[in-house]
Amino acid sequence: MKSVGKIILLACLLLNTNLVAQEVKLQGIVVDAMNQQPLKGADVYLSKTSIGSVTDEDGYFLITSRKFAEKDTLVINFLGYKPYRIALKSFKNNSKILLEPASLDYGDEIIIRGERENLLKQDIPQSRIKIDYREIEQFGSSEITDILKPAPAIRIEGNDLDGRRIQIRGSNADEVNVYLDGVLINNLRFDNSADLSIIPVENIEEMEIVKSGNSTLLGNGAFAGVVNISSRKPDHAGAFIKAKVGSFENRQLLGNVNLFFNKRLNFSYFGQLNRFSPEIEYYQDERFASKTRSTDIITDKQNHTATMNYFTNTGQYMGRMIMYLLDYEKPGFQNNYLNFLTIFGYDGNVFGSPNFKFVANHFYSENNIIRSLPEQTVEFSNKYISNRINIKLAKKFQYQLTEIQLLTEYLHDDLKNIARVKSQGIQDQRADESFYDNKLSLASVFSFSDKLENWPQLSWKTYIGLRGDVVASGHSDVSPSVGAQLEFRTHPWEITPYANFGKNVNYPTLLENAYVRGIYNVSLTDTLSERLKPEYSNSAEFGINLKYYISENFLDNLELTYELFNRTSYNKLITRPFDYDIYYIQIGRNITKGYEISFKMNELWRRFLLTVSWIELNISDPFLYAYKPESNKSVNLQYHSGFGLYINSSFFHEGKSVGWYLEDASDDIIIQQISPFYDMDIIIGFRIPLQFFTTELQFAGYNIFDNSGYDYYYLKKRNMQFSLVIKY
Repeated sequence: MKSVGKIILLACLLLNTNLVAQEVKLQGIVVDAMNQQPLKGADVYLSKTSIGSVTDEDGYFLITSRKFAEKDTLVINFLGYKPYRIALKSFKNNSKILLEPASLDYGDEIIIRGERENLLKQDIPQSRIKIDYREIEQFGSSEITDILKPAPAIRIEGNDLDGRRIQIRGSNADEVNVYLDGVLINNLRFDNSADLSIIPVENIEEMEIVKSGNSTLLGNGAFAGVVNISSRKPDHAGAFIKAKVGSFENRQLLGNVNLFFNKRLNFSYFGQLNRFSPEIEYYQDERFASKTRSTDIITDKQNHTATMNYFTNTGQYMGRMIMYLLDYEKPGFQNNYLNFLTIFGYDGNVFGSPNFKFVANHFYSENNIIRSLPEQTVEFSNKYISNRINIKLAKKFQYQLTEIQLLTEYLHDDLKNIARVKSQGIQDQRADESFYDNKLSLASVFSFSDKLENWPQLSWKTYIGLRGDVVASGHSDVSPSVGAQLEFRTHPWEITPYANFGKNVNYPTLLENAYVRGIYNVSLTDTLSERLKPEYSNSAEFGINLKYYISENFLDNLELTYELFNRTSYNKLITRPFDYDIYYIQIGRNITKGYEISFKMNELWRRFLLTVSWIELNISDPFLYAYKPESNKSVNLQYHSGFGLYINSSFFHEGKSVGWYLEDASDDIIIQQISPFYDMDIIIGFRIPLQFFTTELQFAGYNIFDNSGYDYYYLKKRNMQFSLVIKY
């Protein structure tokens, strides 16, 4: 009888375990009731416990919990559709939920977070990192690069002085395209890399980092990857002001305001003023050179962004103006940089056809460089005036399990270069030249997805991308990309292997061409003058992502990612790192290959997030990719309390790296090696919610051990800062 009792008890335990397993998983598919097409980005949540999810590209959602409340309600919301509500006890797992379209009246609340569909995000399957506003708010930092630092294979160069630029898998910063609402912002810097510090974290809805050079729609010239940032659509009036002080006599004042004229029209403004006197040369090609301290080095930087959003029943109109100014002065050198970027966009339906996107922008810049010889009364000046017009049209077509995404892009670029020499009050004009370029691009991505009827947990997608570029200066290229991805979902596992291969091309800008030409041997030219050749890249990637849901009090889920990659670039420009006059030879060929591993523990004891990452790199030619560490290991631990305190700490170890420079006296090439080193960043903040305001205090310390041993590269030096935020 005892054995029979044990068997009965064991059967009850097994039965109870099975029932619990059924309770912790809630999943289904959300589709349009009219055409049965899946709806991506629908909010799915439980009204009582407030836990939820967002539907993926197939309309699929999955919510896991240790236990659901019996009287809870499942709620699904999506812009343009009637809300869906059903008692949890009446919901059947794996159900197909039909959302009915609803027309919005002027009285309806339509200002929501995010867009219904970002047409410039779906692409070839690649290694991706997505960070939405919920994670950003939980993270606590007010710096976008602090949020990116824990991401595997991401390296941030620079700080508040030189700007914060992103490298991916040992790349140069100008090989990463950064888009803000579909508009490339790399142009705002003189070196064609994006300064991430001009983007306010408080206005970010979502960031997507694509770590591969095979992005057909957004990756033209981005051999290492793409950062795609979507602005938050404000849902209420508010404002914040932030003041920061820190190392290098750094002083910053930042502010933001959101105004609502009605429920369809809103306006937002963000501004940043920054002044510092670092006493160290850091500008552009001075970064690696031996430092001579001088109290006369002064930098002023400011940026302003004004945005107007207007919502209709069929879509959203957006107008934006970005202004970026930089003044750098030291004895013998001065650079004044003025930029204006004007943007107009529309996202929605056109003549009843959905999934249409239009973006047009105009970029104007004046880059004035003045150099003088200390012991002579001779002054050399260059003034570069740029005008660029960029127009994009994107459209997506869906039919059952097939999707076609099309992109048309036109770019007009013209540049005026005025070079003068002034000596003893007499001015001699060396050049007054104008040249221009036009580029037309067509891109398409075809994808097909399917599932097994008898095993719906397994699905797959195949992608084919094709991009064609034609340039008025005589070049034309076709860049193909292919990829495939499998998804296997069975609670508590999600397993996603993928692979891609493709070609990419980068056309150097007119400003880059003008920098290379110098001011001593120029003459009147037009668009047919000798140019830098296009740069090319072939890259391949294979990866697998494993996710295991635990949904216990001590841990929500575990995530493991492993990726192999190989990138070969051609026609890279070899430059002198320590000299403003660039001597170049465009014969560079480099192979970057390696692997990366990352491990995450999400919601550890509901207060912690632990991320461990490791990347190994093999860069064949350090002349092209100088000072890139051969390995990078990092451990990031985030803590957020229930009473406003947050701590974010990162410990990292960088392997050795190799660079080079030319000795001034003999022009001999000197190879320099940086030994392996470790360091630590830490951020401590505290939010104090008041009746109408929220106050936030924050301390941030970067490279706090200051032990890189690299005397020449100030950007790895200790940098401390304090900030105070008042938010309404």
